[in-house]
Amino acid sequence: MEKEKIYFIYMPSPMLGRSPMQGVNGAGFFGNLFGVYTENNYISKLKVELEKRELNWSIERDNTESDIQKLIEQKARLFICAPGLQYQFYRGGFNKKNIIYLSVMEYASSITCRVFKRIEELDNERKA
Repeated sequence: MEKEKIYFIYMPSPMLGRSPMQGVNGAGFFGNLFGVYTENNYISKLKVELEKRELNWSIERDNTESDIQKLIEQKARLFICAPGLQYQFYRGGFNKKNIIYLSVMEYASSITCRVFKRIEELDNERKA
């Protein structure tokens, strides 16, 4: 059985006015200079928890530059957005209940409670 996919979104959606100097990780110059936490820390913690709980879910770092159509084509079931993306990520019809916008504290401390709560809800919906 194929695993359900979670994508970690760390860059704003492509839009007019977005800085072309986003850099490799999308943080831009100041994000790289002052950023202590990276999306890799959060993703690693979530992977460990998913394996420990033996859930049929996988987490991946967004590889589409936040292109909603490509993410939907890749069969994304849940999005986790880094802090600050609440008004910069175009969801384009994707169910807003399946997008989790992390607070700075959740991101910095790798707190995954809300993610697992939503996974549980989605798994229960599928079984019903």
